[in-house]
Amino acid sequence: MEKLEIEARLKKSELFEKVEKYISDLGYKITSRDLNRPWGGFFVLDESQILKFKTDFFSDVDLSADQLEQKLSPKFLLVAPGARLSWQYHFRRAELWKLIAGKSAISRSFSDEQGPVEEMILGNVVSLQKGERHRLIGTESWGVVAEIWMHADPANPSDEEDIVRLQDDYFRK
Repeated sequence: MEKLEIEARLKKSELFEKVEKYISDLGYKITSRDLNRPWGGFFVLDESQILKFKTDFFSDVDLSADQLEQKLSPKFLLVAPGARLSWQYHFRRAELWKLIAGKSAISRSFSDEQGPVEEMILGNVVSLQKGERHRLIGTESWGVVAEIWMHADPANPSDEEDIVRLQDDYFRK
């Protein structure tokens, strides 16, 4: 699979264009995008392509046939240099993250107190449990993170509203 190469000083619009082309060239269908988050943005992919997404980006993660039959949602997060997502957790999902390009860091904890900031390692999987507090952090360049939402209850899947923000640099609730 072609590796995504990004230059450190790309403008937001240039990066999003490059990542969108990368996603499309790999044969993925983008079902929604949000390029206007204060920390960067994201692309949501067609859930019917989860097996391809898992093979392409999470081949080192064992998911049972049962898990693969459940609702799983593939995404790409793009975090800007120096930006931070909310210190947050979710009631209805666990998440898998993998840094696929650029640089990013993460803070995580099982309490409301923020954990230490740790640099994400390109290609390493981060597994976040339902309820685990976490924050994706942009460092000196853009970071592109492949993400799978693993819904706790497929009959009531998680969505963008399933965020409990404990701290937010942009004063969102």
